[in-house]
Amino acid sequence: MTRVQPVPLWQRAVILLAGTVIGLVIVLALIWARPVLIPIAMAVLLTFLLNPLVRALQRRGLGRLGSVILAVLAAGFVLVSLGMMVTNEVASVLAKLPQHTTIIKAKVQSLRRLNSGKLASQFSTMVDEISREFQESPTGKSLVLKKPPSLVPEPNASPERVASSSMTSFPWMSLTGYLGSALEVMGTLAFSMILLVFFLLGREDLRDRIVLLAGKARLALTSKALEEVTERITRYIVMVALLNGGYGIVMTAGLYLLHVPNAFLWGFLAAGLRFIPYVGPWVGAIFPIFMSLATSDGWSYPLGVFGYIVVLELISNNVIEPLAFGQSTGVSPTALIISAAFWMYLWGPIGLVLSAPIAVCLVVLGKNISQLGFLNLLLGDGPALRAHVGLYQRLMLGDQLEASALIQQRIKTSRVEDVYDELLIPPLNYTRRDVIREYLSYDDQRMIIEGLRKILLVVDESVHSFSGETRSVQGPNELTPAQAILGTSAGLQLPTVLGCPARDETDEVGLEMVRQLLDPTRCILEISSVDSLVSELAVRIAVDPPVAICIASLPPGGMAHARYLCKRLREASPDAQIIVGRWGPHDVSKMDRERLMAAGANSVTTTLLETRKLIESRLLVSIGEPSYSITS
Repeated sequence: MTRVQPVPLWQRAVILLAGTVIGLVIVLALIWARPVLIPIAMAVLLTFLLNPLVRALQRRGLGRLGSVILAVLAAGFVLVSLGMMVTNEVASVLAKLPQHTTIIKAKVQSLRRLNSGKLASQFSTMVDEISREFQESPTGKSLVLKKPPSLVPEPNASPERVASSSMTSFPWMSLTGYLGSALEVMGTLAFSMILLVFFLLGREDLRDRIVLLAGKARLALTSKALEEVTERITRYIVMVALLNGGYGIVMTAGLYLLHVPNAFLWGFLAAGLRFIPYVGPWVGAIFPIFMSLATSDGWSYPLGVFGYIVVLELISNNVIEPLAFGQSTGVSPTALIISAAFWMYLWGPIGLVLSAPIAVCLVVLGKNISQLGFLNLLLGDGPALRAHVGLYQRLMLGDQLEASALIQQRIKTSRVEDVYDELLIPPLNYTRRDVIREYLSYDDQRMIIEGLRKILLVVDESVHSFSGETRSVQGPNELTPAQAILGTSAGLQLPTVLGCPARDETDEVGLEMVRQLLDPTRCILEISSVDSLVSELAVRIAVDPPVAICIASLPPGGMAHARYLCKRLREASPDAQIIVGRWGPHDVSKMDRERLMAAGANSVTTTLLETRKLIESRLLVSIGEPSYSITS
């Protein structure tokens, strides 16, 4: 077998350095081009959101241009109206909040009156200490409010200081800063609306250009994948917008009934913060709870607000969202949190809102476009490793607890018989492969084999629990099918099947799996030792001929050992039924099958279930029952 040449260390270093530099350049480009990329991202998000509305208007007979203009005007009207309402609500909160100082002081005093217990006294002491810290400066002196800077220069002040003080004191300097921020926001929104119009008008043209980037040879595949990506992203974004909007409406109504001032502002804030996964909803809950504390006389309304938000979150997370999205959105929770932190750092609050839709878009692209598959691997919520690969990894690391938990979880959702071929055989193949490549030592191989033997005990218990047909408990007068045919019950000598490992303990563990799959009330699988000589096996067959001989030879490798064992056992017993098990995830090649058959094998199997089927058919032949045909 050709050994895989490892990648030189200098090449790995170059690849790592190049990836680091490229990642750093991309991050810097995202920061530097933020004024352009943010409007583009918002326009793309609104395109996915408004595309269903544009299509609905077109189906009603309105042209493409008219549908786009009407949809964009409606979206602009909604955004401007919401912006004005939120601005008015914020101004109202800032104006009215100082009026509730008395209520806040009364609540603090009510907490201080709880002096009956040690905990209450400690809390009161803590409040006093914090108050003193606020009243004193780091030097120990009391904090006093300074007079505003005067426009008249001090006698000993330098000209530069006078100029700086004079410039910063003019009111229109701060006014210019506010106007600059407002103009920047308005400019970003206007640019997003212009891009939105062109994106909606040229949707098909943009799609065709993206398809051609993949090449004309993959036109059909790329077109279908891109259409699926567009539909899935659109469905997700529309569903998120509807759910968050509905959540905001219900939140506003509940807060209004609970007499929380500015209920619309807190409902809108809660709906917007829900775009931030896991953390956003509870951050949005802080504001209405604090406002209820500041405006209500007692504690009943704040507690009612808290309970209402908790119930609303439980219903939304456990009932509404699973029905709307299925099991998940396709993005792992860790990836959502990291995406929120990353885009917030790059683009601020806008990036925070866009983080979840961007993560979903990247995952969908990774699932449908092979070149971007790493995105699905990094961000998706599916298992990173297939089940049998994960089991092999845990066995290789010696994590027996996790390996057993993985098997028990799989048994709950699959047939116990399928677990052997799907989960337990592949780790044996991988172990032999890595030993041949010298990736694993002999001690590692022994650890994996011992771990698999412990797992077989867990699986065997599950077989006894779930497989009632093959492992049923017999009553005192009940007979097995083999016993009924032979006409005896007590003291029946069950037929014997001889299992021969072709090479090492890996093959021996495979035979132990076959023994667990066979019905112990119908036959006995006798497994010979790995150290047994072929001459000893020949004597064993001559003294007590078995019903069948099962040679285990797990790939990769082992063909020479299996062929030699077949040839010698065929010479010792010309009439023996020899079954060679080349168990593994891949089928046996035609050439290997022919070589084994020429060496004396009657059948070559690739799964444990197929091996069990052949052995059971041989048992029926040995007791005079007609058997069904098996294709080798």
